[in-house]
Amino acid sequence: MSHKNLFGIFTLAVAIGAAWSVAAAETMGDIASYHEDETTASVQLPPSGPFAPGRVVAVDRAASRITIEYPAIPQLLLEGGVRKFAVQDAALLTNLTPGDKVRFEIEREGRNFIVRQILHSN
Repeated sequence: MSHKNLFGIFTLAVAIGAAWSVAAAETMGDIASYHEDETTASVQLPPSGPFAPGRVVAVDRAASRITIEYPAIPQLLLEGGVRKFAVQDAALLTNLTPGDKVRFEIEREGRNFIVRQILHSN
């Protein structure tokens, strides 16, 4: 391959990468306001500050675990979805039931995530 062809391929790759970055930045900057879809009850509120929004799916007090539906949390490179989390203090689970809206603070510890605080949002 000649240098001219290699330069053309490299230029094309850089242009595609730049366009992809701009599209991703525009998508991340466009955050919708809070609303709850009544048919699926999914939470669509982006995290603001140290607390992320979510909806309690299940509570396992004996194992100090909670299952939460939540949006993406980019600060922790965590995609949105439903996940079981260990809870730092089982007392945080005392008044929680499935369906409760919450705001929660989590930290990454190695490959795991630990819920440090939970606040009711109902």
